[in-house]
Amino acid sequence: MTVPTDWFRSPPLRLAGVSSLLCFVTLDAQEPTSGQLGRIGHARPGPWGNLEYTRIVIEPPDEFLAADYPPPYATIWRFPGYTPERLQTVWASAGLGWKQLHALEVPGAITVSPDGIEVRPPAELAERLSADERGAIYRILAGLPGNPYHQMPFRFRADLVDEWLDGADLPAPVIARIQELLYYRGNSALFSDLDLVLPLLRTAPERVRLIKTLARKSTLLLRLRVTPGSDVNALADYWGAGPRRKDVKPLLQSLTRHREGITLDVAHLLPRFARGLLYTYPPRTEPLDPTLDCHWTSMNFFRDEPDPRFADIEFLREAIKRDYAPVPDGKRQLGDLLILTRPDGQIVHSCIHIADDIVFTKNGYSFQMPWVLNTLPDLRAAYPSDPPLLIHAFRRKR
Repeated sequence: MTVPTDWFRSPPLRLAGVSSLLCFVTLDAQEPTSGQLGRIGHARPGPWGNLEYTRIVIEPPDEFLAADYPPPYATIWRFPGYTPERLQTVWASAGLGWKQLHALEVPGAITVSPDGIEVRPPAELAERLSADERGAIYRILAGLPGNPYHQMPFRFRADLVDEWLDGADLPAPVIARIQELLYYRGNSALFSDLDLVLPLLRTAPERVRLIKTLARKSTLLLRLRVTPGSDVNALADYWGAGPRRKDVKPLLQSLTRHREGITLDVAHLLPRFARGLLYTYPPRTEPLDPTLDCHWTSMNFFRDEPDPRFADIEFLREAIKRDYAPVPDGKRQLGDLLILTRPDGQIVHSCIHIADDIVFTKNGYSFQMPWVLNTLPDLRAAYPSDPPLLIHAFRRKR
């Protein structure tokens, strides 16, 4: 069975030589309103005007999926370099009871070799792990090679799981099994156990439907409400960031002439580069093209012709150090660069501030990752971290 597994990862790097300039804050855990499919939410007031949004989920194109995901199915946990004694510490940290440990004593469940240990847990054991037990074991597996579904699990915001699975056109027992197998990290719900769900589906279309559902990504349809009383100059100053005010203001001005007001899709106010990519997927390539990542996306936001050099980590680091200045919290403008790092300065992700806590982002370089509008809580779900990631805001120097 072959499933694309690089669902979200961005290549790590460190922002060396710039840390003294950074404005450190934690990711905002508040969202303007709770996101629910089809419901209209409103962003907080700000220089961006009166914004409303609707949350949707999008799925990868059919062309990106295999025609089928047939057997064999097997749950395998790989612990390279582990000894039996060290493996016992894993079970202890997960809080496994004596019945569970006894289930692992059946012949063939544990194979020890000079390279490490391979565990094939009985299906009954793997299915009945609690979310905490599963999360503890899978956190360790995520840090070990040979465990792609634990290193790069399917994921969604924990408080929006119902939206993840809504309208999936899958049998009720399959939906129930997925929910039973979820585990959590931060505000992210994760799923790594395809091998425990695929056997429930008898036909190829159902199996493909499962993969499409699990690969869904949440995004926002974002709209600006313009009325005769709107301050067009202020809106043009905000949405015309960069050399685009002359293009944005006439459009906004025209909308004020409508007595009842007009609601405009914010995509029409974005630079050409972002407008052309929003809600789309990159071309599928073999081998995987690592250049169309979050950094390439962020650094080319205002460019009509993208510069491929931003896929080079050293070029990116030098460009930030040379051409960007830090932005204080609360002073962000359209197009500001947001860099997400661990406390030690390792860069995990970059994206572009749009308005309020909404960003333009591509959460990883995989062709399975679309360009979307997310909230900061959405990003926390895509990149769960303990301790929480830090966010650093930069603006290109004039």
